[in-house]
Order: sequence, then structure tokens, then C-alpha cells
Amino acid sequence: MKKIILFCLLASSPAFSEEHDHEQFLLQAVKIGNQIQEQTKDKTLIEKISFTERFAKDFSNNPIALDIIMQGLSVEYSFAGSHSKALITRDKTAEIESSSVEDLANYNAKSAVVEILERAKTHQIVMVNEAHDISQHRVLTYRLLKGLWKQGYRYFAAETLSSSATLQIDRGFITKQVGYYTREALYANLVLTAKEIGFEIVSYDQHKPSKLNTIDERETNSALTLKEKVFDKDPDAKIIIHVGYSHINEEKWLASKLKKYTGLETLTIDQTTRIERSNTKYEHPTYSRAVKNVELQEPFIFVKGNEVWSSDSNKWDISIFWPRTSYLNGRPKWASLGRVNYNVSTNDCKNSYPCMVDVFKFNHKDEVPLDRVLISSKNDHKSVFLSQGDNIIVTTDSSGNQINKIKIQN
Repeated sequence: MKKIILFCLLASSPAFSEEHDHEQFLLQAVKIGNQIQEQTKDKTLIEKISFTERFAKDFSNNPIALDIIMQGLSVEYSFAGSHSKALITRDKTAEIESSSVEDLANYNAKSAVVEILERAKTHQIVMVNEAHDISQHRVLTYRLLKGLWKQGYRYFAAETLSSSATLQIDRGFITKQVGYYTREALYANLVLTAKEIGFEIVSYDQHKPSKLNTIDERETNSALTLKEKVFDKDPDAKIIIHVGYSHINEEKWLASKLKKYTGLETLTIDQTTRIERSNTKYEHPTYSRAVKNVELQEPFIFVKGNEVWSSDSNKWDISIFWPRTSYLNGRPKWASLGRVNYNVSTNDCKNSYPCMVDVFKFNHKDEVPLDRVLISSKNDHKSVFLSQGDNIIVTTDSSGNQINKIKIQN
């Protein structure tokens, strides 16, 4: 399981694809991943973060290993609802951006959601990617769901979903068995909302036997599984697929394989190349300029007539820009999903720091919270977001022992 997770995280990342020898990088990633897994088995998320932070110090002189560890730690911070720390962690092994700013003078900034929905009308497959440690990227797909449903899209697929995902989701909440990245609250909200709207949930990744353990084999198997599960039984089907990084690549990754086996053009949407970083020196200058000049407070794209700007038009159709993150009580505003803000009391952790604050629908043992935030100290003022209906707010210490529990009807 750990090897699969690492492959999902690393195989399409820039470090894996460009800077390092593929086989050597993956072998070292698996070795390091196994070490972390063995040391953190049955540990809480707080304990895992603490261990990984200490573990990273042992590899301060090994750039490849440190890069692998920082990627994993950044994902753990995203699971803890700590977006700013995830960005900082990701950038600890980043290089200063040296690219030139791209010319967008003749383009107009438009709402990404509005423009994507307009272009989705002429497609049967919409594919949106994410960086696995940036939970913000799940929000765009979340915002597209209702509009796509109105257009006849009836299937929702995601890279992270396990083979038992559908049965698990039918329980009315997201369990830890649904997938790996769905253990993050916004991803859990995304999948649960898709199910509630009426989408058929489709899992497809790592479903066929793997013989070669190559990217090409994985992408081919994924495309064939989607074809068999969706298009063979429903040729006119419309599906939205949420993936990581390069799977939207129309040259050799999943998007290209889908076209080969279904004959359908995929509307491919990238969120990973023009993004906010912890420091502007790591940002692509096109992003820095765009968010400085554009006043839209929602994800946007650049349009010129019928043409949509892409950072690499040979690989994907649309490039997304998110405005710089605005925070409310230490939480990104985009993480609210329109929910009610609730300030965490300084008494909720009862002077036991760090502590974790989770918001559950039912508070079952294996339930993934619909919101979560890590409180580092008594001066760390945070809030959580409450959904309509019952909200069970549970506070636990670093060892997972319950400190406080309250139920709020919203």
C-alpha cells in the first residue's frame, strides 16, 4: 500500500520526472517510505508529523532523500488542515524560479468555473488535476460538480479511490478505506458531495494486475478500466475525473490513453504549474504578475476570443490561476466550502498542545472528518467549518486521547 501511495505522489512530480533517474528515485522513495511507515504505524497524525520532521534532519545533506521526505510531510500538513505549513514544507527543497514571465497582454481573466462549464458542454470527459499536498485544488472540482450534473455528467472518478470505495461511501460518510488522499477533509467533502448529488462513483487506479510497474502500464490499465466501467456500458456517458499532476497530460499519460481507447477528446485542466508558493521567489513570474493584476477573488483563467491560455498547450487545454489565499482565523477562506465558521475556544485543548480539532458528521471510529485543524499552542487561534445538520467537534491530544467533545446543530 505504501509503495502505491508513494508512486501516486512522486511519479508525476517535477522531481521524479525531470531531475532524477526514475528507477533510482522511486527505489529510494520506497525505501524511505517504508522506514517512515514502520516507525509511524498506528501513530496519530500529530505523531507522524513530529516523527517526519525529526527524520528529515537525518537527511539534511541528501537532496534527493530530503525532497522525498518533504513531499510526504507536506501532504501530512495538508491532512492536518495546515495549508500554510504545507506550502512552507514543500518549498524547503525548492529552487528559486528562473523562468521568464509569459505574455498575457491580449488575454482577459475570466471565472474558471464559468468558462470550464461552457467548454464542458462539448465534451464527455473533463479531467482536473491537483498537487496532492494542496487541498485547495479539490475545491475547484467541488465547485464544478453541480454545473456538470446539470449538463448530464453522471460519473465521478478519482485517482485515489480504492476498489472498495463505492461500498464504503454508501455508509453515508467517508471512511479511511475509501482512499489515501480522501483522508484529507476537503477531499472527503468532494467525494461525499458528488455521491449526494447523484454521481456514480468510479474507482479505477491500480485495479488491473501490474507486471512492468511502469507509468505507461499504469496509465493504460487505468484507461482500460474506465472504458470498461463507464463507456462500454454507456457510450454517451459524461464523466469528471480528478487526478494528480501529470495524469492530465495528453501526450503520454491517462488523458492520451483515454483518447486512444475511447476515441474521445478530454477537456484537460491543470492547477499545478502556475501556483502560489510560500515565497514569491519560488513562484513562476507569470503567476505572480497575474494575481497582482487580476481582481477576481475566485479561480480564473485567461481567454482571448475562443482561445484559452495553457502553460503547455501540447499537454493540457487550460491553466488555472488561484488568487492568493486569504485567511480567516488562520484558515484559508476557500476551505469553507460555504460552511459556517466556528471559532475554536482556547479551552478546547485544555492546555495540551499540539492538539487536533476534528469535525465529524457521526463520529464513527473509521470516519474521516469533514473539517480538521491542528492547534499548535494557546496563542494559535483557529476556526473550523460546520456543515448543515449535526456537527460533532472532537478535540484530541497528540496521542489521540479525547480532550473535549461537543455537538452543535447548524
